[in-house]
Amino acid sequence: MKTLDIKRRRLVQGIALSGCYAALGTPALAASGKKTLGVQNLTDRISLITGAGANVVSFKGNNGQTLIDSGSQAASSALVDTAQELAGRLPVKTLFNTHWHANHTGGNEAFKTLGAQILAHENTRLWMSADFEVEWRNRHYSPSTPAALPDSTFYGSGDMDLGGEIVQYHHFPRAHTDGDIVLFFPDSNIMVTGGLMTDGSTYPVSDIATGGWMGELIAANDAMLAMADSNTVFVPGIGAPRSKADLQAQRDMLADVLDKMTLMAQDGFDASNMLEAGLTADYDAKWGDPTEFVLEAYMGFVHHSYDVGGFI
Repeated sequence: MKTLDIKRRRLVQGIALSGCYAALGTPALAASGKKTLGVQNLTDRISLITGAGANVVSFKGNNGQTLIDSGSQAASSALVDTAQELAGRLPVKTLFNTHWHANHTGGNEAFKTLGAQILAHENTRLWMSADFEVEWRNRHYSPSTPAALPDSTFYGSGDMDLGGEIVQYHHFPRAHTDGDIVLFFPDSNIMVTGGLMTDGSTYPVSDIATGGWMGELIAANDAMLAMADSNTVFVPGIGAPRSKADLQAQRDMLADVLDKMTLMAQDGFDASNMLEAGLTADYDAKWGDPTEFVLEAYMGFVHHSYDVGGFI
């Protein structure tokens, strides 16, 4: 087992954070005991499945179905049923994981059992295979079962013909995690963002323990904006589809918070001081409780202090 312990000056120690990387939200239960999942058709081939712990996107190809993310393990049975019904019993042949968090990979084993090939960035597979602790969250992460791990991994970006449409996958390192990918359907003008964008009601937290930090999340958002136009539909990690203007608002909020954090750090503030001083006061009414966002952002800031002047 390895212990992730960032030993840098002013690092907040002993903070037990809530598990935001577990399934977000609890869908209602049907009479059968299965979770009820929602379906929104974005095009005649692309559908958004909600209520599975995180957003899942289905593409109906000519000879099979592709899923992007697999939700939580608790919702996997309902997701299998929904995917099969949605695509007219077309088998799920390909499953992309946008990153390693359990509410995006929990259904992997169920779909692999049915014959799906799972694709992800190599770092996603590595974190899913790891046994590690994160002290400031008071969390222990156990390895996923071998059957849940990606079958094929990549290190960069590329594209794939899904049988009727090309999807591009773009790797953005050290953003939400170090294995994040965004999947873009140019013909349909739909971008599936995974953890790189929220629904606007919660702050986008960078997982510093597995390679994320706010500076690179801003860079990833900039690259996503450059790929998009005013008509692009963005599917966030959870919640309703969003617009380019929504992503721009997230990016600008992050950049403003990072600038203010830099100035406060120069004045000797640590994360707790920043929260007390209202670092995010201009945004809390929209984005919610800033505690976890600021604590993780500050730890990433300390770890990447050379990128902001090297004074920490």
